[in-house]
Amino acid sequence: MKALQIQEHGPPETLRVVDIPDPVPGAGEVLVRVKACALNHLDTWVRRGVPGHRFPLPLVPGSDVAGVIESGEAPGFRPGDEVVVAPFTTCGRCGPCLRGNEVACREYRILGESRDGGCAEFVAVPQVSLFRKPPSLSFPEAASVLLAPLTAYHMVVTRAAVRPGEHVLVTAAAGGVGTAAVQIARSLGARVVGIVGSESKREAVLALGASEVVVCPPGGDPVQAVQAALGKTAFEVVVDSVGGPFFEAGIRLLRPFGRLVTCGATASGTATLDLRRLFFRSLSVLGSTMGSRHEVFEVLRMVESGTFRPVVHAVLPLEDAAEAHRMLEDRRVVGKVVLVP
Repeated sequence: MKALQIQEHGPPETLRVVDIPDPVPGAGEVLVRVKACALNHLDTWVRRGVPGHRFPLPLVPGSDVAGVIESGEAPGFRPGDEVVVAPFTTCGRCGPCLRGNEVACREYRILGESRDGGCAEFVAVPQVSLFRKPPSLSFPEAASVLLAPLTAYHMVVTRAAVRPGEHVLVTAAAGGVGTAAVQIARSLGARVVGIVGSESKREAVLALGASEVVVCPPGGDPVQAVQAALGKTAFEVVVDSVGGPFFEAGIRLLRPFGRLVTCGATASGTATLDLRRLFFRSLSVLGSTMGSRHEVFEVLRMVESGTFRPVVHAVLPLEDAAEAHRMLEDRRVVGKVVLVP
């Protein structure tokens, strides 16, 4: 089969489209013919490499798969069915898995990071990872409702527990996690403010339901940008997927007893934290990673009800993967970039 492969860490040009054997499903697995695979910033991290972490190279990246069952049996499914695939695997047997808290499983692994993913013509996945593709969505749209919206749902609903009437700030609101977080928080009755990096992204985020959108150009001070646009505004919840200065700004922009929930560090993996502000204002800092199969189901339910819709920026052939990675790294994207084999 044709597949995108990371053979060595490096710039986008190190990505290779190669011919490799079709995957052979193991026990309890099915073979899915990939119709679309959405990208995430995770793909750029896997390609570049992370100091102190070893990826199983050569590796087929791609966590977000939409496709058709090619072969294999699964309860309630048969070959030819259109499906989406949960972007992670777990042991399925431990206490956290049985309680539905799969993110706490010691064997929680992300597709395209710890095992071959979906940037290929075929991928082998566990039966329990299959969900029916929403019939209202195209394959590229369906691939765009997986890792990032799952992450946003876990942040907004499970970790931060956003409530009606709360004032919520979403950093990188035009990104994959951000566009989902804006819609999910808005569906809960929150008033949502988004931060974007350029004026060109403002209207897209407003169309998703944000009450206001603040432009903070690269290198700018997010606190100053918010206060210049909105005055001395403070928030009950900050949803941050960027880290670095945006994490620091989020802490400064919280009201007493506010919550900051963080899932990423695309700007920087380090940030300073004034502990006096943390304890004097009784703030909560919440880490968040991905989500569970139950939450995948809830995101798909929101899609079916029209509460949430995916935002697809571009659909490119597998051979243009390097350009897709550059688009993500240059922050030229509103929503998702999708590759099709």
